[in-house]
Amino acid sequence: MRIKVKAFGCKLNQCEAGAIESALCRAGHEMAAKPPFDIVIVCGCTVTVHADYKVRQYLRRMARDYGVGRLILSGCSGVSFSEKTVSELGIEKVFTKNDPKEIVEYIGAEGKSNSQKSTFHGRTRGYVKIQDGCDQFCTYCIVPLVRGRERSVSPENIVERIHRLSEAGVKEAVLTGVHDGRYNYRGLDLSGLLRKILDKTDIERIRLSSIECTRITKKLVDIISSERRIAPHLHVPLQSGNNAVLKRMGRNYSREKFASTIENFAQKVEDVGIGADIIVGFPGETDHEFEESVDLINSLPITYLHVFRYSPRPGTAAAEMPDQVHNETKRERMEILRALHEKLREKFAKSQFGKTRRVIIESVKKDFGYGWTGNYMRAEFPIDSNKKNKMILVKPISYSNGIINCRTIDSI
Repeated sequence: MRIKVKAFGCKLNQCEAGAIESALCRAGHEMAAKPPFDIVIVCGCTVTVHADYKVRQYLRRMARDYGVGRLILSGCSGVSFSEKTVSELGIEKVFTKNDPKEIVEYIGAEGKSNSQKSTFHGRTRGYVKIQDGCDQFCTYCIVPLVRGRERSVSPENIVERIHRLSEAGVKEAVLTGVHDGRYNYRGLDLSGLLRKILDKTDIERIRLSSIECTRITKKLVDIISSERRIAPHLHVPLQSGNNAVLKRMGRNYSREKFASTIENFAQKVEDVGIGADIIVGFPGETDHEFEESVDLINSLPITYLHVFRYSPRPGTAAAEMPDQVHNETKRERMEILRALHEKLREKFAKSQFGKTRRVIIESVKKDFGYGWTGNYMRAEFPIDSNKKNKMILVKPISYSNGIINCRTIDSI
């Protein structure tokens, strides 16, 4: 059958959707990028009310515009959607987890594996799930209720997944989970896992995704700073730079702890790219509290921001808090932080001028290649042939519209 798998939300969802695609291919089905579709499987995201809305709209569009008769919903939305919503959307089956085995057993096999190549064949980057679940229960977050308790994937499973990526020609493995930094499998922590991956695989680049500041240990900093195959890049959720807001959010660190961790990390890892999440308009957030967030970000070597507007999520403690912030105030604060993001990106880009950077070519358009540096700058560079999925050396020489323009040095 022609099947479409659509993932919404986080990198973990994308990773799990890829595992479902691979399992369906092995069961003899065809992964279809364009209609017609016999079945559409949606790995839904429910982290915000808007995320729920996007999932519902997509399901409606598949049935209305493309005549898809079989809709399957899995993952976080499968936990949060009511029976009434499932019925109204015409969903055939709901799975509360993005479990490839369960989904394939339900759909059934079509005999031998089809001729379609690996779902990650030809890609430059592959997501590898190392951890799932959350025990923290921040007051704004529904994730612990839909993802369950924390659990880590065995290192053997992770190494095997990376082997398969490497064999398919993938150059970069992105380790992903709800809380990467809380990885712990029978005493093996994240730094130990990285050492195993380095020793037992030949993948050219390993990239960590989001990690809490409280989990950036000395061992982790040491291995990132000393190993060229690990991308000098971390995304560290801040959420607020004001201690009172952090307390209302249920976060387990202070602005001072966040600042000292980021400053130490940037001192130890040369030219590191550091991103941060921040939420504007959390209940009760005053102008002064917001300004403290802006001041903190300005004082730190953060290189980019992911900015989110707080929206009440039913089922969370924050949704019942008093002093909900007006939408217009949230919009104004979003604009301030978006402008700050652009300023941080440009400042970091200019600091890279003339330095040699390693880039994996992800796409080629006319005479230019595009890809990401290890420290997470989008790069453009001239190339004289189609060298997609090759690692090359470049030197940034200018910056415009979010992209560093580079001079090509040589391939590796």
